[in-house]
Formats: sequence, structure tokens, C-alpha cells
Amino acid sequence: MRHYEIVFLVHPDQSDQTQSILSKFSSTISNSGGVVHRSENIGNKRLSYPIQDQFKASFGLMNVECNAEVIEEIKKSFKFNDLIIRDLILVTKKAHTQISALSSQTDEEEELGLNLDSERASPQKKEDLNQSAIEEKKLTTSIIEDSKEKPTNRAPELSKKDK
Repeated sequence: MRHYEIVFLVHPDQSDQTQSILSKFSSTISNSGGVVHRSENIGNKRLSYPIQDQFKASFGLMNVECNAEVIEEIKKSFKFNDLIIRDLILVTKKAHTQISALSSQTDEEEELGLNLDSERASPQKKEDLNQSAIEEKKLTTSIIEDSKEKPTNRAPELSKKDK
């Protein structure tokens, strides 16, 4: 049996189905004699670029140890499931059991209140972040303008022909 990492994105309108998909795959793997080392419902995240005209998706992550036949079954399930808009299955060298970096990043963002897409983010926090972004842009613009306005005090150097 080999180790695999399975990542999939669920359509944002059906994000509540992510956990059921994870449990379905977990039971499929366990029933075939495989082992699920890690199963995470990371939640809704903003995508870097639109996928099927969607700007957000619910992320699911699994690290498993199973046979190739089970992976083929999971691939077929991805292919015929309209809820899953993107998937990736990688072969890994070892089992990963600790919490994923993506999940820990999501937890840190929620602690800091930086998850602006969340309904739980306070309006005041959103306004503060927007204001700081505006101030940062003004500062950057003024630095660029200052560098353009500075006259150069250097006299043009004369070439040997001009002397």
C-alpha cells in the first residue's frame, strides 16, 4: 500500500457537503483495509483565480494509505460528482498526521479576525483593515512622487572628446 494526499474543492453553494464527502471517502478506504492518517475539512477559502466561475470553494484534505484500486474508485467519484470542482491526488513518501499548514493558516486568520469573507468578522475590523490598506497606498504613492521630484545635483560628465 502507498501513501497518498488527496485535496479537493467543493462548490461553495454546497460547502456543507464537504464533511460528508470526507467521511464517505474515509469509510471507503477503511473498508478496503487502508488507513486514514489525516482528514481535514479546511472550510471556505478564496481562490487565487476563478474555477468554473467560482471565486470561493470549500477545501477538503486527506492523507491516506491504501491500494491503487481504491484511489481509482475515488478518482471516478470525483469525475462524476458535480459538487467537486477541482481535485488533486498525490503520491507521498510517508504518512502525514500533523495538522496541515493550510488548516493552521485558516485558524490563525480566524484568531486575528483577518478572514474578511467570514460572517463572523466584525465590521469594525473590516473597516480598520480597509483604512490601513488605503493609508499604505497613499504612503507608497508619496514615496514614489518624492523620488521623482528630487533634482540631481550631478553635472553631466564630459567625455574625452568634449574636453
